[in-house]
This record gives sequence, C-alpha cells and structure tokens, in this order.
Amino acid sequence: MNIAPAAPISEFDQRALYEVLRSRDRRFDGRVFIGVKTTGIYCRPVCPHMPKIENCTFHLHAAAAEKAGFRPCLVCRPELAPGDAKVEAGSKLARLALRRIEDGALNEIN
Repeated sequence: MNIAPAAPISEFDQRALYEVLRSRDRRFDGRVFIGVKTTGIYCRPVCPHMPKIENCTFHLHAAAAEKAGFRPCLVCRPELAPGDAKVEAGSKLARLALRRIEDGALNEIN
C-alpha cells in the first residue's frame, strides 16, 4: 500500500479533528475526511468505524484523500458526502437537463 503523506496539520488540529470523528459530528460531514493508514481507506466523520488517532490523516477534500493514495470506505461512502464538488456538479447538470426538457428542448429534434 503506497500512502502519500497528507498536508501538514498541527498536532492541536489533529486532536480537534479526531474529537470530531469520535463524536461523529454531522456538522463536519463533507468538510473533513479521515484517511486510515492501516487500511488504506478514507472515511467521513460520521462513519461508524473508529481508527486509532496514530493511524489517521486528515484531509479537507475527498479528492485530497484519494490523491494521497486512500480509497473510499464502502460503509460511509465519502465520495458521496454533502459538499463534494463531483456530486454537486452531477446534480446541477441533471437539474439543467430537466429544465431544458421541460422547456421543450426535445420537441425541437424533428
């Protein structure tokens, strides 16, 4: 398993973020992601899994965790977290397509 080091986060911030993980604070869902060095996965702070602090790295974006070599947790699905740009872009595109269809865009294809 090849896990790249995360951007430096102070020890104080690491402990605060670990408390977010321990409390499963939903306010941080989609705002912080936890990489687990021993498993090679990354999770949302609401995930039921509880790694030891020494095995955790913290990332501000799902993409940063993936760039560091972590893969998404199959339990909490961090790639679908609220606030994730990829998911929001897909939703925005779907809304735009629906609006165009409702405005008659398909009627013009004759």
